[in-house]
Amino acid sequence: MSKFLNVAILASTCSMLAYSSTPVSQDRNKAPQMKRELPTRSMSLDSLRRTEYDILIIGGGAVGAGCALDAATRGLKTALVEADDFGSGTSSKSSKLLHGGLRDLDQAIGHLDLAAFRRVHTSLKERSNITNLAPHLNQPVPIMLPVHHWWQLPIYWVKLHLYHLMAPGSTKGFHFINSRETLEMFPMMRREIFGAFVFYEWQHDDARMCLAVILTASRYGADICNHMKVVRLLRDKKNLVVGAKAVDQLTGKPYNIRAKMVINATGPMSDTVARLEDAQAPTQCTPTWASHLVLPPFYCPEEVGLFDPYTKNGSAIFFLPWLGHTLMGTSDETREESEGPQPTEMEVQYLLDGIRNYINPNFDVRRCDVLAVWGGYKPLPIQSKALQHSTLKNHVISLGPGKMISIVGGTWTSFRLMAEKAIDTAIKSGDLEPLRRHAITATHCKLDGADGWSPNMFIRLVQDFGLEEDVAKHLSDTYGSNAFKLAVCANSCGGKWPIIGKRLHSEFPYIEAEVRQGVKDYACTLVDMVARRLRVAFLNVHAAEEILPQVANEMARELKWSKKRKLKEIIRARQFLNTQMGHPPKNEQSQMNIPIKMSVHQVQKYAAHFKTLDEQNTGFVSVNKCCAAMKTFGVKEVPVDLMHNVLRDIDCHSQGKVNLYEFLLLMSAIVHGDTAYLRYAKMTLDQKLSAISNRRSKKRALPVERSGGGL
Repeated sequence: MSKFLNVAILASTCSMLAYSSTPVSQDRNKAPQMKRELPTRSMSLDSLRRTEYDILIIGGGAVGAGCALDAATRGLKTALVEADDFGSGTSSKSSKLLHGGLRDLDQAIGHLDLAAFRRVHTSLKERSNITNLAPHLNQPVPIMLPVHHWWQLPIYWVKLHLYHLMAPGSTKGFHFINSRETLEMFPMMRREIFGAFVFYEWQHDDARMCLAVILTASRYGADICNHMKVVRLLRDKKNLVVGAKAVDQLTGKPYNIRAKMVINATGPMSDTVARLEDAQAPTQCTPTWASHLVLPPFYCPEEVGLFDPYTKNGSAIFFLPWLGHTLMGTSDETREESEGPQPTEMEVQYLLDGIRNYINPNFDVRRCDVLAVWGGYKPLPIQSKALQHSTLKNHVISLGPGKMISIVGGTWTSFRLMAEKAIDTAIKSGDLEPLRRHAITATHCKLDGADGWSPNMFIRLVQDFGLEEDVAKHLSDTYGSNAFKLAVCANSCGGKWPIIGKRLHSEFPYIEAEVRQGVKDYACTLVDMVARRLRVAFLNVHAAEEILPQVANEMARELKWSKKRKLKEIIRARQFLNTQMGHPPKNEQSQMNIPIKMSVHQVQKYAAHFKTLDEQNTGFVSVNKCCAAMKTFGVKEVPVDLMHNVLRDIDCHSQGKVNLYEFLLLMSAIVHGDTAYLRYAKMTLDQKLSAISNRRSKKRALPVERSGGGL
């Protein structure tokens, strides 16, 4: 037997040698081998200083990352710089779906729109390509489509049947469930419903997907660097763009990066970069803001989402299961970039109001249920001749006067195709000589970690290494076959079970070894880590704040931070959580407040008692302690039902605890019996919010073809 094995190994070795000696031209369409292990950031910086590239890509979001991968796999010398972190903009703030364009299909059928049909067909094809590119990062998710009236049944059936037929390969079908089954599956839905269809879309972790594309491009030879801001374009004697001057945001050092072609893939910032080439460049991008709420899992059935394009107020609404939580959205509206990437408290209340109007009125929807809220600018192209002449009419690739290529528009589903078109344009315009003339990312390429992965791979991690099942599943679905490398380096838990995999937080499957891996994967700041290497900031802003010191300590060891730098990182991360991840700004909180009906003396007395109860000076007191305080102030038996109604009317910002303002309202209502006043004040506030919501509804209306065409 051993002889046969040796012969087989020898034959295999010979065939490999023969393959390597074969002329390159005969294997141009085959998948190239990754050239190297992942270089460090300092190695990439050194390369940027001394190398002249074929292509320099500005922007490390989905499209920029796709361009880097496409160019590197074609054999072009490729560089990419990103002003912040990879995927830190819109690319990490999507609905997490690789949608096929169900609303585009609605537009196509309703308006006989040929471009919309092409978008649906292309999106479904690209979805198949992307899931092949990274099977470990993309999973099918069933979504309910409610049928409110009997006459909608045949209409939805035709649309979903056509949607299914247009999808290439073997995709899961759809089926109808009656009203009883619908309410069993989604108990919070209002009773008046005819039934629902259940169909399938594909879901992914967008930030991890963007990072995986970046890391794979780097392993194929692209030099990539985050926190590198382009401040000026380099020109030759003919005034053509031949590179860019970028400044390292961590050290302040400038770098002149030279390249034959430059691609502007900065999404919502594309106009800003385009004006570095031409100060009079026309506007190409419409700043369109979309925000999302993250809610507890009880808002959505486990592993089943819901999408309703026709709610009573005319807007669409969706609930999606995502990483053990519920993702709800969205508010699409035109918004100036100068307003910043901060979601407002008015947006939060607008989205909560949409939930209240949609689900069963017996279910209390509270502000304290919002675990995180975030949003991003969609890079939608403006209506122009270039857009009208494009095949899909959802993105534009243009060539500037200095021969810089700018890309505007598209979605996560179309990022690979847009990248392919951009690199084709760069090769043609720059007379570049790639090793492979055509892209191979659709058929002959896998992202790092995809090879060797299977849906049941996590079982091996449990059996071989002693990881907890949810931790093993998370590692498998995040890192693919590279999860074994993390398991080897994971910390011991110090007990009988689990053996390894020390958690950063008891409620999440993230472990300490991931922080060390995150540093290798170019996480340079604490925000990079908690927001995009670990998604905890996007899932639960309070949990993210709790783990900041622990994560900062681990990063400080890896990156040799001083105590001063570590403290600075923690302060910046808290500021990020407070402004971009869900804490309402103080100036907006005051606008939402109900006046407290107490004398100054009473306020002082209750405030002093609150301070006594808040032993750890957290700014919060548990509702349990509030009950004890009520007894201290003369309430013999705490009326639990009344307290529930008061807490609902107060609309606390945290579950199971109240801040000082909420404590005063609670004492005012129950100890002093001012529940009628509280109810009246809340009703007045709700009327104000409703008026604001109506104004927002008029402001936010966007045509389907302009809003991405998905959910």
